[in-house]
Amino acid sequence: MRKTIIAATAAVLVASCGSEAPAPKQEEEAASLAPGQYQADWKVSAIRSVDKTTPATNLKVDATGTTTACVTADGTVDPALFAEDGDSCTAANPYMGNGRMSLDLTCKRKGNSGEVRQSVSGTFTKDSLDTEVSTSTYLSGTGDYAMTRTVAAKRIGECPPAAATPEKKA
Repeated sequence: MRKTIIAATAAVLVASCGSEAPAPKQEEEAASLAPGQYQADWKVSAIRSVDKTTPATNLKVDATGTTTACVTADGTVDPALFAEDGDSCTAANPYMGNGRMSLDLTCKRKGNSGEVRQSVSGTFTKDSLDTEVSTSTYLSGTGDYAMTRTVAAKRIGECPPAAATPEKKA
């Protein structure tokens, strides 16, 4: 009996030495961005002419800037967060899941006919995103270019209320 108690005690001690503490649970990735206003800081990492003319943009390599735009309650990101100044963009093929995001933008530029297309891809958490934006232009004249920018955005608060629309008089 004494040998059995000693053997059992030794077995328990050996078993407890070999077990590792459970790994701490990693924070789950956000399912979507929290709604609100986001401030994006961007930097041009590369730009090149694709038609051997001067690119039809004022941006240069290492140029930086800041923009703000909103994310709606359903997780829709305002394309203005990624657009170049003055461009009007529409979004297509949005994907947000497992901390990854992608989005295609088709933009129009005042004073230039043709399109500015952007592909946005990166990662996000509940209140921030870190992306790369690849731009290709398809303008009717000269100045087509390809550009890559990095865009990092953080939620800075609630979106401002929508402007009141004046009532039409009958």
